[in-house]
Amino acid sequence: MGVGVGEVEAEGRLWDRGTQDWAEFQEAQFQSSFEDALGQAEVGPGCEMLDVGCGSGLLLRLAAARGATTAGLDASPGLLGIARERLPEGSDLRVGDLQELPYGDGEFDVLVSFNALRYARDPVAAVRGFGRVVRSGGAVVVGGWGEPAKCETTAMLFDVLKLLPEPPAGSGAGAANTPTQVRRAVREAGLPIVFTKELSCPFGYPDLATAWAALGATGLLRHASSVAGEGAVRAVFDRHFLGSVRADGTVVQHNTCEYAIARVP
Repeated sequence: MGVGVGEVEAEGRLWDRGTQDWAEFQEAQFQSSFEDALGQAEVGPGCEMLDVGCGSGLLLRLAAARGATTAGLDASPGLLGIARERLPEGSDLRVGDLQELPYGDGEFDVLVSFNALRYARDPVAAVRGFGRVVRSGGAVVVGGWGEPAKCETTAMLFDVLKLLPEPPAGSGAGAANTPTQVRRAVREAGLPIVFTKELSCPFGYPDLATAWAALGATGLLRHASSVAGEGAVRAVFDRHFLGSVRADGTVVQHNTCEYAIARVP
C-alpha cells in the first residue's frame, strides 16, 4: 500500500482482523459509487480491468458481471481470501503494494482504485505506476470519500485520530485523502483528468451494533483500539453515532463519495 514492505504487511494484518465484518456490513456502502464509476469508465465485455485496493472483491464482482476480465491487488490476505470465494476460480488476486504494482506495462484497459491512494508514501509516484500498467487511451479511475465537510462519518474518524500519538499510514499530512488531494496527485502524475463526479454515499446499518462492527473492522479503528484501547475508540464512535440512530433503531450517516477519471496519453 505504498509504504515499506513491513508496513504493508502490518497494514494488511490490521484489516485481516475484521474481514468478515468489513465484507458483510461496510464494503457495500460504496456499491452505488462503484457501479457509477464502472459505467462512466465503460467497463464491459472485452475490458481488462485492475482494481488496486480491491478488498473483499465487491467492485471486481460488479465489473465481472459487466463482462470484464478482472484482476485485483490488496495488502490484506484475509480480504483477498473472501474475494476468492466471491469470484470465479482462477481469478488473478495478489497481495502487494500499490506503489510497486506487479504487472507489465500497458497490461490493462482500465485501472480502478477506491480508498487506497491514501496509503501511498508518494501519491504522485503511485499514480504514475497506475498509468504505467494501463494501455494508451485507457482509463485510470481514482475515488473515495468526499470532502470532509460533506461526510458525517469522517468527523468520527478525525476524532479517533486524536487518540493516537502519531498518525498511522494513510492519515498523515502527505496522504492523498481528500478529493482535492487525489486530483492534485493525478494531475502531477501527468494524467489528464477528463471527468469527475460527486455522489451521495449514505452509510446505513440495521442497528448501532452493526455500525460498530462494520467501522470497527477498518484498519484505522483496529489500530486505534490496539493503541488507545477499544473502550476509548468506542466512546468516540458513540459520541458521533448515537445521534444518527432513528426511531426504528436503524442508523444512517450522510456522506459523499467522489471519483476522477483520467486518460493515459
